[in-house]
Amino acid sequence: MSGPIRTAVGRLSGFTISVGVVTLIGIVSIPLLTASLGDTTWGKLALVQTVSQFGGILVAFGWGATGAATVAGIPIGQRQAFYRTSLRARALLYVLVLPVIAVILALLTRGDVLISVLGAAVYLLPQLGAIWYFTGEGKPMRLLLCDTLPTVAGGIAGVIGAVVTGELWVYLVAQGLGFIGAVVLDAVVVLRGSSGAAHTPVPLRTALSGQRHAVSATLVSGLYVTLPMVAVQAFLPGLQPMYAFADRLFKYASVALLPIQQYFQSWVPDPQADFRRRARIATVAAMLIGVVGGTCIAVLSPWVSTLLSVGKISVPWQVSLPLGVAFVGIATAAIVGYACLVVVGRVRALAVSTLIGAIVGAPLILVFAAAGSVPLVAWAVAISELCVGGYQVLVLRRELRKPITEVAS
Repeated sequence: MSGPIRTAVGRLSGFTISVGVVTLIGIVSIPLLTASLGDTTWGKLALVQTVSQFGGILVAFGWGATGAATVAGIPIGQRQAFYRTSLRARALLYVLVLPVIAVILALLTRGDVLISVLGAAVYLLPQLGAIWYFTGEGKPMRLLLCDTLPTVAGGIAGVIGAVVTGELWVYLVAQGLGFIGAVVLDAVVVLRGSSGAAHTPVPLRTALSGQRHAVSATLVSGLYVTLPMVAVQAFLPGLQPMYAFADRLFKYASVALLPIQQYFQSWVPDPQADFRRRARIATVAAMLIGVVGGTCIAVLSPWVSTLLSVGKISVPWQVSLPLGVAFVGIATAAIVGYACLVVVGRVRALAVSTLIGAIVGAPLILVFAAAGSVPLVAWAVAISELCVGGYQVLVLRRELRKPITEVAS
């Protein structure tokens, strides 16, 4: 095996280990939490996670989306300062976003203040971590040891606590401690040996302004990703656990895509390589992966949902099929957008693509939920994701047709 191939396989397998461990723990925890907490409380947990993850977009403020490709493309000596600036900004945003998400959750859960505040505090924490930084460095073992293991330890402790006590708050506290450990360890490892005085601090206003297109893209994308769960909860609360399960399996497929996305985020930007060729390879790979993964979602979700929920919840194929179609758009946008367009400075195109997806999908999601059709809500999600991925492919295609000097700039 040649050197470049060995490096690629090693890096991809390293990222895969982290994602695989987190996914495995998440899958195993579903039947345990469903059995110990009940399907209604599990549905509430899924709602808390989904809404908090949307709030987390404001905390991450674009660094989680474009940070990896940015880190991969800047000199090593500038990376710590870049991370330090982002950490200061994200810590401030965490404090500002937390009460807002807690209030929204309290309304959606119909007054469960403890779970709303605790859930928001816990599930906003991962946005303070350094997953994107380690990805940009191409250091999967750092990601595994510093971020994945503390997170997994907290999750395991939480499941054990929930099984023993039957209380959701016990699970949240344990998971929160795992997230805190990951955030602290990430910061210590990234900033080890650096001196804050060695670099002129970047004003927070300047740092946040520079992320405006990236956060716009992720925020609008998060809107139509979160909206189906909220809409089903508002209009069809009795079907919320079922849709939450379908959404969870859909997201696990997206998580399985993550190591491939991370690999391309650190592979495509290499300044010593042929960007055009690598971008084309990444695009074709994204579409093929989307089709394969989408087929698995469509075919396997009904069976897997019944198995993991111990027979309590079954996702019908009428819902799994459109979510499988949606995955084709998800996979395409994940790689074409965040591994290719970021490299050529077309972050604004990410914002435009997600805006198109939201304009097309959000009204359909609300109308179909109000009409009482969960399958049509899922088809609205599919249409949104295909619009996003399709637009990004068109933008990249135009970029690749430009003269080499223009693409490089």
